Amino acid sequence: MNWVLFSVIVMAPMLAAEPTVVVVGGGLAGLSASLEIITEGGRVILIEGENNTGGNSAKASSGINGAGTDTQEKLGIHDSPELLVKDTLSAGDGENDKVLVKILAEKSVEAVQFLRNVGVDLTDINLCGGHSVPRTHWIPSPKEGRPIPAGFEIMKRLRTRLNELQEKNPESFRLMTQTKMVGIIREDGKVVGVEVLSAEGEQSKVTGDSVILATGGFSADRSHDSLLSEFGKQTLGFPSTNGAFAKGDGVKIARALGAKLIGMERIQIHPTAFVDPKEPAAGTKFLAAEALRGKGALLINSEGKRFGNELGRRDYTTNRILEHAKPIGEEFQGGSAERNAAIMLMNEATIDAFGRPAFNFYAIVKKFFKKYENSQELAKALNVDYSVIKATLDDYQEIFEGKKEDPFGKKAFPVSAISPNEPIYAAIVVPAIHYTMGGLKIDQHARVIDEQGKPIEGLYAAGEVTGGVHGSNRLGGNSLLECVVFGRVAGRSGLKVATDAARSEL
Repeated sequence: MNWVLFSVIVMAPMLAAEPTVVVVGGGLAGLSASLEIITEGGRVILIEGENNTGGNSAKASSGINGAGTDTQEKLGIHDSPELLVKDTLSAGDGENDKVLVKILAEKSVEAVQFLRNVGVDLTDINLCGGHSVPRTHWIPSPKEGRPIPAGFEIMKRLRTRLNELQEKNPESFRLMTQTKMVGIIREDGKVVGVEVLSAEGEQSKVTGDSVILATGGFSADRSHDSLLSEFGKQTLGFPSTNGAFAKGDGVKIARALGAKLIGMERIQIHPTAFVDPKEPAAGTKFLAAEALRGKGALLINSEGKRFGNELGRRDYTTNRILEHAKPIGEEFQGGSAERNAAIMLMNEATIDAFGRPAFNFYAIVKKFFKKYENSQELAKALNVDYSVIKATLDDYQEIFEGKKEDPFGKKAFPVSAISPNEPIYAAIVVPAIHYTMGGLKIDQHARVIDEQGKPIEGLYAAGEVTGGVHGSNRLGGNSLLECVVFGRVAGRSGLKVATDAARSEL
C-alpha cells in the first residue's frame, strides 16, 4: 500500500461502505457527482473541508451556459453546441482539450435540465463577454424582495435533493464536514480511498471503490508551497475573489501521486471586482458579476472615457483596465488603494434589467455603488471636465442607436444607453484573481491521467481541480457548466468501477 501524505499518520477507526464512491469536495462538481451516483443506485461518502457544502460554486453569480435550450428557442436565440465549441476554443486560444470541449458543449442542454430537475429556475438568459449569442442561463430576479444568487440557489437545491435521498436511504449518502483530505490511498496500483484529518486533529482512512476529486482551484493559495508562487508569480499582487479554502490541495496531493498537470500557468484575472469604500485595500474582493455588463453597464476610466469593449473576453477587458485605467484617488468614493481601476456605470433601465433586488444588495447593503443625479454631478466628483463625461455618454448613445461603429469593436448593446441627464450609479472595480484554468489532466471519462499518459486506476476528477477545458481563458458561465457536466461524468465512471468491484467480491 502506497501513501501520499502531508502530515504524520494518526490512525483512527476505518470508515468504509460497499460499494462506495468517495467524493472529495462539496462544490457543484462534487454534489453533481454525488447526485448522479446515488440516483443510479450507488453510495457516496462526501468529504468537505469547510463547515458546509457550497465552495466557490455558491458564490457564482452569472449562471450556467446552455447551447440550444428550449428557453433560448422561446426567446428567439439561435444557438448550437457547435457554436459554443467555437466560442470556447476562441476564448481559450485553442489551448483547450478539444475532446473535453466537445463533451462540455454537447451535454450543456442536459446540464441545464439537470439543475431544473432539482428545482432551479433558469428561465432568464444573459449575454456574457466573449459569447456569440446570449446563452448564460440564470435565475430571473424578483421585482421585489431578496435577490436569488444563481450559485447559492443551485447549491441549495442540490443539497436539498441529496438530503431527500438520504432520508429515503440513509446508507446512500454520508457527509463529513470540517474534514480535510491529506492523502490518497493506493493499494496494488488502484486508488481505494483517502486519508483525512478532522477538525479535532484526528486522522483516519475513508475507503471505497473509487475516488472523485472535486476540490476546486488554487486562486487563494498563498501558502509556503503555493501553486500561485510556482506557476503564477505575476498574479500575486492582485486581490482574489475566492474563498480562503481555494488552496489547490487536490492538485498538490494528486500531483504527489504522479498525476499530470496541465495549463497551470493559465490563471484568470477577472476584470471587475468591487472595491469596498470601507476597505479599499482588502485582499479579498466581491465579484462584480459579468451579468452587470451583460445588462448594459459601462466602464470608464478616471478621465471619464470608455477604453474598451465591455463585453470582450475577460483577459482582454482586464488588460484594457491595466493599460488604460489609472489608480483612482481616495477623494472619489474612497479610491482604489493604488490599484488600476475602472468605474462601472449603470442607469435605472440597466438596473431593472439586471434585477433591482440583486442590485440593491450591491448598492445598499454592500454600498459599492453611489448615486449621482446626473453626469454633471459625476464629473464633479471625479474632478474631470463635464464635457468629457457628456461626450463619452453621447458618443455611446450614437453607437447604441447604430449611427456609428464602436471604436472598440463592441457588437452587442444590451438594454439601454445612459443619458447625461439621468441618474447614474457608479462603482469602482479592479481586476482580481478569479479562476485557475490549469489542473489535473483528465480524459473523456474524467479519469485522472498520470505523467506517463495512463489513467490512474480508481481516481477521477471534475471541476476547477482539472485543466484542459478552458485553455488560456475561461468564458463566463462555463465554470458551472463544467462542474455539472464532468461532475456527472466522473460520477458515472466512478460508480461503474464501484459496481464492478462489488460484483467481483460476490
